[in-house]
Amino acid sequence: MITRIVFALSLIAASAQASTIETEFVRGDFHFEHETVAPGDTTTLALDMTLAPGWHTYWKNAGDSGQPVEIRWTTPEGVEIGKTDWPAPHRQPFEPMMNYGYSDKSTLLMPVSVPENWPEGKPVELTADVFWLVCNDVCIPEQGVAELSLPTGPETGKGGNRGTKDKLFMEARASIPATSPYPAKYSVDDASVKIRFAGEHFENADLKDAYVFPAEWGIINHAGIQIVSVDSTGMTLTIPRSIDNDEAPEGPLEGVIELTEGAGDGDVTIALAFDAKPGSTDSTVVAAAADNSGSIQGFGTGVSFVWALGLALAGGLILNLMPCVFPVLALKALGFAQMTQSSFGHRAAHGLAYAAGVITLFAVLAAVFLGLRSAGSAVGWGFQLQNPFIVAALAYLLFLVGLNLSGVFEVSSRLAGVGSAQADSGGLRGAYFTGGLTAIVATPCTAPFMGTAMGAALTMPTAQAVSVFIALAVGLAAPFVLLSLSPAAARIMPRPGVWMVRLKEFLAFPMYATAAFLVWVLGTLAGNDAMLAVLIGGVFTGLAAWAYGISQNAGVQGKRWGLGGAAVSVIIALFLVAQIPAAPKAEAVAFDGPGEPFTAERLADLRAQNKPVFINMTADWCITCKVNERVALQGAFKDALKENGVTYLIGDWTARNAEITELLQGFGRAGVPLYAVYPAKGDPVLLPQILTSSMLADALGKV
Repeated sequence: MITRIVFALSLIAASAQASTIETEFVRGDFHFEHETVAPGDTTTLALDMTLAPGWHTYWKNAGDSGQPVEIRWTTPEGVEIGKTDWPAPHRQPFEPMMNYGYSDKSTLLMPVSVPENWPEGKPVELTADVFWLVCNDVCIPEQGVAELSLPTGPETGKGGNRGTKDKLFMEARASIPATSPYPAKYSVDDASVKIRFAGEHFENADLKDAYVFPAEWGIINHAGIQIVSVDSTGMTLTIPRSIDNDEAPEGPLEGVIELTEGAGDGDVTIALAFDAKPGSTDSTVVAAAADNSGSIQGFGTGVSFVWALGLALAGGLILNLMPCVFPVLALKALGFAQMTQSSFGHRAAHGLAYAAGVITLFAVLAAVFLGLRSAGSAVGWGFQLQNPFIVAALAYLLFLVGLNLSGVFEVSSRLAGVGSAQADSGGLRGAYFTGGLTAIVATPCTAPFMGTAMGAALTMPTAQAVSVFIALAVGLAAPFVLLSLSPAAARIMPRPGVWMVRLKEFLAFPMYATAAFLVWVLGTLAGNDAMLAVLIGGVFTGLAAWAYGISQNAGVQGKRWGLGGAAVSVIIALFLVAQIPAAPKAEAVAFDGPGEPFTAERLADLRAQNKPVFINMTADWCITCKVNERVALQGAFKDALKENGVTYLIGDWTARNAEITELLQGFGRAGVPLYAVYPAKGDPVLLPQILTSSMLADALGKV
């Protein structure tokens, strides 16, 4: 109530010389910039709107809801009201929507032209029928009519006592976005709108935020994440397309770009009006690809939602053939062999439980992935393996799985009686756990089609991005689910027997090998001291598993000692893991042979000299990367580099690296490996994720 009274008193104290519309929550004052206007001349008219505290109105593009201020004019013949100049808008989030508008105050400016044949001294009478929508927790449409009179005379003049009015027009013009000095182009695909602003300013500026307000509704998803990437030649914003309008824009795309940059005393935000023309939005990083047969072809980075789903499904299927998933798949095959004598319903339940475990882990991964993206972090596929604590935890998890398979301890029903139906919930829990474990160990691998699908997910709205992750999970889980639903598959499996116990024990060793590999990754990520701490912690983890296993078959006293010893060993292991540095090491990586470390500056320098370049974006935890480096990126490849004068740049993404992340996103990829050939002149060509020597020789021979 007090707020309402203060607001009403402020309205009474306002200038009485202005034509005014007063409603419950808004006061609109019309002001002419000049006291008199000569026939044939133009003046500026301001609609100065003052809002009650907590209420807001809308910009010319209101966003997901709302409606802009609308003025319907009644004017004498020959008098023209020009295009309205709107102040820079502000974001008004109203979950799950995003609106654009103004709080507290806004001033709209519009030119008023008087015809040359207008009788001098006769006032110009105007009628403004004004509508606005004012909102707080609720929205209220309000309307009013203002009668305006513009005096005319021999000269256009402002008159005396101008302090308040001149300040009004000065502040109003200052709030209108200046014209952007950065040439802009835009491109549209099925998933996103890309707007590129050319200029060297962005790379050197301490850019904190950039946000585009399109002048027209139906171009972008207003609530979507706007991904900003900067390079030496400009800045690109990738914005999800509108979900309410299937038609792509035609002709120029107008709007306002809001830039927030760091300064000595704080951040500075400016708003610039831009007019983007249709055209290529590629920077020095231009996407191209090769099909999986090895023939090289160019393509655009834009991938539709439906196409991304298909690529993710295919990538998940192929992921079953990647080396990182083999150990767990063999384990699941053992579980299927146990169920050959079970009913169809029991096999189907296990298959679906396995699929549920895979999908759950991918859903969790998607939530973390998109949460970090929303917070402004640059992430990609396998990002969790850039954290040394997560790498250590995965190493211990797989080590414990191996100890379980070796019989050191049990977590579910024992293998005795393998031919009997295991209808207990523990069996389903085991299937669900195996599905989750499959998803976990799959993350160091990238299969064909996956990179493009996950890169597209980076630019999609949340629901679509999660769907791409789920499609990848469905592809990964599909073979075993189909196997469990097939009666023919059950008939051709060998009968259960002692061989299954031996196979179970043998499968422990791939788990140990994977755990050892992860400890090596930890060493390259966080240093030898961290690796030593985790190795010693692994000894105590094994001791804890052994003590727990003893307690499972011991009496009361034995259980007490076994569980106590296991608890103490776990505490020691956790203490050792806590000694790992929180931040991975950032030393420059030394490469053997012809390679040198990748930096964006080095790539730009080589491109400026028209020198051919081959880039390899890799990571120690990426199994696909390591296989390619052992098989394809060897002798013949190195010879081809020398023969064709190609500079070999290697980007190590084992730890987080912003320059590598930006380059990956520029190619529309979410993770490593990434291989690209930059010819001496022309656009780069992206190679498949699975390499062959002949493919590389062919690509390098065309530089």
